[in-house]
Amino acid sequence: MTERRMANLERAPEQAPEQAQQEWLGMLRTLSEQIQRQQQNSQQMTQELMNTYMQLLNTPGSYLSGQAEQQRETLQQTAQQWMEQAQQQRQSFQQQAQQQQQAFQQMTQEVIGTYSQLFNIPLSYAQKGLQDSGFPIQNYDDLTVEDISRRIGGLSTEELRMVRDYEERTKNRDTVLEPLDRKIRSGS
Repeated sequence: MTERRMANLERAPEQAPEQAQQEWLGMLRTLSEQIQRQQQNSQQMTQELMNTYMQLLNTPGSYLSGQAEQQRETLQQTAQQWMEQAQQQRQSFQQQAQQQQQAFQQMTQEVIGTYSQLFNIPLSYAQKGLQDSGFPIQNYDDLTVEDISRRIGGLSTEELRMVRDYEERTKNRDTVLEPLDRKIRSGS
């Protein structure tokens, strides 16, 4: 995968892995088609070269006409070797593309697994994390807007910011965020 595509994947985690996989498969198909076209062009050029050479050898009065059969066989052998090399190269490209596709699929599965694990953290762990981190309001997630409004009165500006950041990341309620913002601006 190119560095640009990797950077795009890192910058846009919301991009569906399936979409990235389809894009990768499309690139591999395009590469395979280019290889096939190149092989067809090579075969066509080889055939034209052989035809032209055979015309030259079979031209009456050509100083090579006596050796035409031997040279034709040599040319056919050379052309056959070129065709075999082109076939081997095509197979090599296909194997490389297949290996890259498998590596990409494995990477995609790992990324999906990692994101799944990240978003499947039980709520009880998150709540315990709030308590362990010294969050200024106990049982915050269980409180109503009114309960929270009553409890923010005695908090420092730093604690208010901590509560505001958590509220914005979780429930994002304007009825909680607005009073927090007013208190933070007033400096209490």
